[in-house]
Order: sequence, then structure tokens, then C-alpha cells
Amino acid sequence: MLGWLSKYLRNAPLPIAIKWTISIGALISLVMITLGWVLITQQNRIHLQEVEGFGEVLVEQLAHSASEPLLAEDQFNLQGLISRQTQNENVLGAAIYNIQELSELSGPVPAIHPNDLGETPHTWSWIDENNKLKSLITFSSPITFRDVTAGHALITLDRSFLDRHQRQVIRIITFATLGLILIAGILSYMLSRRMSRPITLLARAGQQPEPVSLIDNRNSQRRDEIGQVYAHFDRMSADLLEKRQVEEALSRYVSPGVAEKILSNLSQPRLNNQEYDGSVLFCDIVGFTQLSESLPADEVAALLNLYLGAIAEAAHRCRGSVDKFIGDSAMILFGVPVEDALHAQQAIRCAWLIQALVRHINQQRRQKGEAPIKLRIAINSGPMLAGNIGIPTRLEYTVVGDTVNLASRLCGLAPANGIMLGEITTRQPGVAEMVELKSQQPIKVRGRRNLVTPSIAGNPSREFGMWLIESMRHILSRTEG
Repeated sequence: MLGWLSKYLRNAPLPIAIKWTISIGALISLVMITLGWVLITQQNRIHLQEVEGFGEVLVEQLAHSASEPLLAEDQFNLQGLISRQTQNENVLGAAIYNIQELSELSGPVPAIHPNDLGETPHTWSWIDENNKLKSLITFSSPITFRDVTAGHALITLDRSFLDRHQRQVIRIITFATLGLILIAGILSYMLSRRMSRPITLLARAGQQPEPVSLIDNRNSQRRDEIGQVYAHFDRMSADLLEKRQVEEALSRYVSPGVAEKILSNLSQPRLNNQEYDGSVLFCDIVGFTQLSESLPADEVAALLNLYLGAIAEAAHRCRGSVDKFIGDSAMILFGVPVEDALHAQQAIRCAWLIQALVRHINQQRRQKGEAPIKLRIAINSGPMLAGNIGIPTRLEYTVVGDTVNLASRLCGLAPANGIMLGEITTRQPGVAEMVELKSQQPIKVRGRRNLVTPSIAGNPSREFGMWLIESMRHILSRTEG
């Protein structure tokens, strides 16, 4: 049973203090029940010995007193002896037998000759005049005179007082056992809570969203294993906090996906080169050079932060990864470094969301009497190589290839507030259903031998338009609310 209880408690979703209390309480209960059973058995045995001793003394006295009257056949004296015996409240019956038959009788005795009783005492049941069943015990002793057996003497005692005593002893020991079990359970619970408090603190600290310290003035004085666990936990918390701070700082300089890959394998921070099929988005501000000439440097920085913040917000909303900011330009990747089969759709969603956020910024600028911002955006899709560019002491994780170069060239040719798409992007799944595609005349792109036929993204579909409205509402409520 203890093995089953131990296995059950090990897997039960209970606090460890409760588990320890149940285990200690079960052990104490088993010990107390065993001790109670031993005490009850011992008390019953001692009391039964006392009753047997009392009955044997009575029957031997009766046998000794009845020897001469029985041989003399003095019925009057025999009757007097029997009557005196039954005056004792614990003696219900007495009888004297000669060798062959009953001589004198008073009260209940077994309805058989003493020679047939066997070993005494003899326990039996009797129904009294009130029709109540009583438990009786009869003692027998031979009546001898000068080594001659003249008959037998019998004494019958009521066992009810023995049973009452037994029940009383059982009741007292039971209440005492239950009381001790209750007290032991309370004490074991208090002890278990005190002993399990360090483990409980560790469990609660582990559930906190932020690393916490367990070393305080009280715990700092501990020199046992618990103190060592506290110290190890605090060091681990400090390391986790430092790693989180490093991750947050790294995410400000590289995309979260790249930061996660670097931190997941710190023993080899250099990421392997890998080819992806994705989309790349370029955007920049039209006429930014002239705009920056007419504004103070701090206003230019504030404008760039506002504009680049809108780009980063749109990229995050569309599962894009900001690869880099170059002055007023931004480069955003889709499907890199986390593969995405709908990378082209996500890039178009991001471009439209950037345009919508910039229009919102322009409304605020017009209210202040400031000139609006115009953007050029270009998207191209296809294979690209993602990897480390630079020297061993200074690396940059980025993408290279003809797909990236063409996207950069198309951005310079895109109309103001327009979104230009490469040929491969327009053929990606779901793109034609998202926006109206306005095919352009073939154009000559610097650095390419063949002409390129781009498209301009026209009106969005109804479903795409609803998504765009909902996304703007979500972003504005979070940033301006």
C-alpha cells in the first residue's frame, strides 16, 4: 500500500508540502494503528487472565468447601455453598456434581456433565429470562478428598463486564490514536511547509516572466544545500537576464529571426550560407537629399525615425525581416531567414501598409504646415543567397544575388507613391488575386543585358482592402492609444 501511495503521490499534481504531509501522516497513522492494535490486544489478554484467575480461585474455593458435605451427602450445606457463591454480582451460576449426576444447582451452567466440558474455562451463550443473549464463561474444578475425586464444582461468570471493558479500552485507545494522528498530521503539515518552502520559492520564481533573485537577508545566511541551490538559481537568473538583454540589444541591430539563430548556437555564431526562394522589398523617400538640405539635422533625424518606424511596424505585421536601413532607404526580406511559401503576398501587403502609414504621417505633417513625404517601393522575388558578408571580426547577415540587385534597380525607377513589381513577383501564387497588375513597357535596367517588364500594383481586392483597414486600425490604436 505504501508503494502504491508513493507512486500515486509522485505523479499527483499536488504541492510538495501536501505530498510530504500525506506521506508522513500515512507513516505515522500506520505506526499508531499498529501500536493501538498491540495495546488493545495486550489489554484484552491481561484482563482475560485476571478474569480467568478470579474464576479459578472461586471454583477452587467452592470445590474445597464442598468436598466434605458432598461425601456426607449433606444437601443443606451444599445448597448454602451454592447460594453464597451466587450472591456475587459477577457470578451468575454455580453447581456441584457428584460422580454421576448433578447434586446442587443455582443459575445457568452448561447442560452437560463436567467430564464432557473439556478444558476450562468454557465460553458459551445463554438467553436470560428477559430474552437477552448473554456471553458466559464457566470454570470447573474437581472435588477431591484424600486424593479421591468425589465430584466437580462449576462457577459461571458473566462476560459482559469483560466485553464492556474491552469496548472501553478500544474506545479510549481509538480516540487517543486518532487524536495523536490529528496532532501528528498538523505538525507534519507545518514541518512539511517549512521544509518545502525553498522548493516552493524556486517553483514560483521559475514561473515568473522575469528572472528574480531568491537571495535575501534571511536566505543569505544559509550554509546548507538549500543555500547552495539559492545561489545557483540566482546565478542562473542573472545569466538568463543577461542573455535576454543581449537578445533585445542584438534584435535592434539585426532582424529577430537572425538574432534567434545566432543565440540558439553561441558556440558557432557564424551562420551558414543558404539559398532561399523569397521576396525582397526596397523603399526610399523621393527627393530626400533636397528635403534634408532645407531642414535642421535634428528635424531630419526625427523625420527618419518616424518614417523608418512605420516601415519596421509594417514589416513586423507582415512577417517580414528588416535587413538594413541605409539613410532614407530600407531593405526588407520575406521568406528569409524563416521560409514562407506566401513571401510575395506578404511583401505586397507590407508595401501597401507602408504607403497607408506614410499617408497617415503626411496628414499630420500637412496639419503642421510641413511638406508631405513621397515614397518609391519596389518588390522582386526569386532565389537569393543568405549568409555572412564581411570579415571574421565584422560580419553582416544579408542576402545577395540577381533578385536583390534587380529589386534595388526597380526601386530607383518606381514612380512616386507607387509600388513596382518584378516579373517573377507578379507570377507568384495569389498575387494576381490581391491587386490589379498594370503591366509597364519593357525598360532597360543598368547592369542587365535583357529588358525588364515590370508591373505597377493597382487597386487592391476587396478582401485585401478589408485586411489593410483592419491592420491600420490595429497599429494606430496601439501606437497612438
